Amino acid sequence: MARSLRAELLPFPVQAGARIAIAVGSRGIANLPVIVGEVEAWVREHEAEPFIVPAMGSHGGATADGQRKILEGFGIAGVVSSMDVVQLGPDAFIDRCALSPTA
Repeated sequence: MARSLRAELLPFPVQAGARIAIAVGSRGIANLPVIVGEVEAWVREHEAEPFIVPAMGSHGGATADGQRKILEGFGIAGVVSSMDVVQLGPDAFIDRCALSPTA
């Protein structure tokens, strides 16, 4: 799968050393750990460092720990979440960890 991910289709260049958030949901995607692993591998091939943020609303009791546990239950490790959000637009929010994973 990693071969089908093309850097030139991204709206920004992948910079070596960058930390790149991979948003992962919990809504019945077949082979989710395999897909996430391939995306992580692709990011590493571009000399960047991937990390996982939950992309879900009320799953896991709408708590950072609950969402992390759901993803870990699927076999996905290294989840970073805070439930502290930043508003990007009128109807768009993102976990603060996706913008600054060390904050």
